[in-house]
Amino acid sequence: MTQTLQSALGAIALAVLGTAASAPAIAQEKYPSRAVRVVVPFAAGGATDLLTRIAATELSKRMGQNFVVENVTGAGGLIGAQQVVSAKPDGYTLLAGSPGPITIMPVIARKPVGYDVDKDLIPITLIADSPGAMVVGKGSKYRTIQEVMAAGKAGARLTCGSSGVGAFSHLNCELLKSLTGLDIVHVPYRGAAPALVDLVGGQFDFIIENYPSPAKLIESGEVRLLGVTSATRFALKPDAATLVEAGVKGHVMSAWIGLMAPAGTPVAIINAVQRETAEGLKDPAVQKRLAEMGVVGGGSLPADFARYLSAERDTYRTLSAQTGLKVD
Repeated sequence: MTQTLQSALGAIALAVLGTAASAPAIAQEKYPSRAVRVVVPFAAGGATDLLTRIAATELSKRMGQNFVVENVTGAGGLIGAQQVVSAKPDGYTLLAGSPGPITIMPVIARKPVGYDVDKDLIPITLIADSPGAMVVGKGSKYRTIQEVMAAGKAGARLTCGSSGVGAFSHLNCELLKSLTGLDIVHVPYRGAAPALVDLVGGQFDFIIENYPSPAKLIESGEVRLLGVTSATRFALKPDAATLVEAGVKGHVMSAWIGLMAPAGTPVAIINAVQRETAEGLKDPAVQKRLAEMGVVGGGSLPADFARYLSAERDTYRTLSAQTGLKVD
């Protein structure tokens, strides 16, 4: 063997050894190694913001780096979602997803929202969810869901309030109309708060709003809870019937918040964030705080969360096709 060949082989051996030695370091590089940005596509102080901050605090404690919530508002959540879709898929930009930009607007918006939810975002895990609460004012003559339905079938003019066109409560009105065939007049407001004030005052018959919104009014007796829109009994109000139980087959809607990531984010990162979020949500202090907010903690696996979102989009897609409902 020539001196030149020996030198060449020696160099190759050193290179191989060097590569082998560095491989474990690369494979074992810790995530996260710096702060993670969590985009909330709504203003600070709302349910999405508050619940995301609870999850982010738990992730920060458990993963050793700050998960920093950033509020990116505009276009009903679409601007924030678009920012995350466009971000580098390295696990350092996550989205606090919610129905508006993820399961409602992509289906009922007249114009494309600018991203494909199925292709551009990866569901990580559910943070929390709550059903719609069908409530009437304390002075209402209606005491059950069946009484409302019977009145409608008998020709009574039913009015259903909402927090705005295209909102969760509006879609519940439309779904109820579609499933029952009743003539229900939609009464839109600029937000849940003014709608609930007028409900208490008897200005319309009922509203089906995200449970946390009327929760305090339910507890104080200002409004009466007739039922909920979950598939099964709501853990925080197990005595309340579901609309399905009351005879409105197919009326299942939930207001949820969950973590998502740009498509292409490594599976190992997705799984790590899901695992640590789920563990954090098991903390009794966290569960107590969630219950006080009127929601139930999540922690679902990515595949289960993806199925959950797909089923919800199908519900809204069918509703839009049946009613012609579209929003700008």
